[in-house]
Amino acid sequence: MASSLLPASDNWSIHSIPMAFGLGLVPHLYCQGRLMLATRGQMSIAQPRNNLETWKGKLPNALWAQLSRARGAHLNSLEVFPLFAAAILAGNMSKLSSKDLNNAALSFLGARTLYMTLYTTISHDTLAFARTGVYAWSIGIPLVLLWKAGNKEA
Repeated sequence: MASSLLPASDNWSIHSIPMAFGLGLVPHLYCQGRLMLATRGQMSIAQPRNNLETWKGKLPNALWAQLSRARGAHLNSLEVFPLFAAAILAGNMSKLSSKDLNNAALSFLGARTLYMTLYTTISHDTLAFARTGVYAWSIGIPLVLLWKAGNKEA
């Protein structure tokens, strides 16, 4: 029964594209939901991108900083998403192996989950270097996949 939840083929890499997009929404939903609770619904719906700046100094500093980092994690996910989607599509068009495509997709989703967790929770500059390392790992995955697709097409 559980196997019916998986795609019919052994290549589920294209399915990872909407999964990656959805994963990038998690810190946004956290930020907006937590901000809504903290402001008792007084945040602006008409100008949502200004809410964090509007509430700076009115919320506890630690909370505001964490919400700011969550917003940063979301924006970073939007910036990295096109690279990942292009790599998965290029890999599929080049007929890279399902194993390589699936491994890249799973590695990317795992790396991005770790990255967003670190981004949202680390507030110390020295520890933030761990986040930077995970970021480099996460963007390296689609870059390698694009390289492999290019080599296969060459």
